Amino acid sequence: MISMFEYDELKIYRGKDIYITDKIVVSQPSLSQIEEFGEKNYFNSVHIFTSVGADLKWQLWDYNQIDYTQIDDYELFVKFISQLVGSKKKVYKELTENPEKYENELKNISKDELEDMLINPLHLVLNIDLADFMPMKVTSNKEKEDEQIILYNPESDITIDRLVYRRLVDVVRKIHGFKRNNQVPANEATKRDLIDDARDEAMAASHKPYKSVLRSLISTLAVYCGQCGDEKIWNMKINNFFEDIKRIGKIEDAHTLLQGAYSGFANLKGIDKTRFDMFADI
Repeated sequence: MISMFEYDELKIYRGKDIYITDKIVVSQPSLSQIEEFGEKNYFNSVHIFTSVGADLKWQLWDYNQIDYTQIDDYELFVKFISQLVGSKKKVYKELTENPEKYENELKNISKDELEDMLINPLHLVLNIDLADFMPMKVTSNKEKEDEQIILYNPESDITIDRLVYRRLVDVVRKIHGFKRNNQVPANEATKRDLIDDARDEAMAASHKPYKSVLRSLISTLAVYCGQCGDEKIWNMKINNFFEDIKRIGKIEDAHTLLQGAYSGFANLKGIDKTRFDMFADI
């Protein structure tokens, strides 16, 4: 196994597969694959997969009054997130093998919706389907002093424990430029306000049409590189694309500051000197 931070940033930029264990691999889709799968579905799944309590504050509270500040990232993953981002193949099997029992339910489900249950929401990112895993309690000694819950796939003998989960989430966040939500409320009143605000925002957003994350960024890169061609851009892997978009902003910022410095029309006192370096890390 690789250690928590022992992944090659250059391999990620190039779009190479990252081995979390010898059986679990994180891959990167191209922009074309994301478009074909469905941009909304893709980003929903990777956002949910990397979510922590602060991202699901109102859902946890409405579900069973779970305090989002008290639930551990791994515990949240095992109990809830793993079920949200796995396929619904078990539901599909139950429905299709017992059509008489679920006659009323099947009447309200289209053929396409039924087939969609077999799709792994994370299949563009992971070589595993979390629907194939079940929670298990394991201990390393007879006294059960260090009992922990893992996710286990008995068919392929694959285990996801706390360390593997951490590595998975670290890599998926790195690929997409996500940052962990570290929001902590100052007090109980603020916590309640944050939960209510998040619920209100989610309800309002649910009534609005989906706005593409990628469309304007793809257009920007196409124009910036001199109409370099649809095929080249659509075949870019997602990290490569996001990094190049951010680099455009870095280059433009450096150019603007340097022009201001040379012209004498800008006061650059106190400005971080790394902003002048277009090659600096973003």
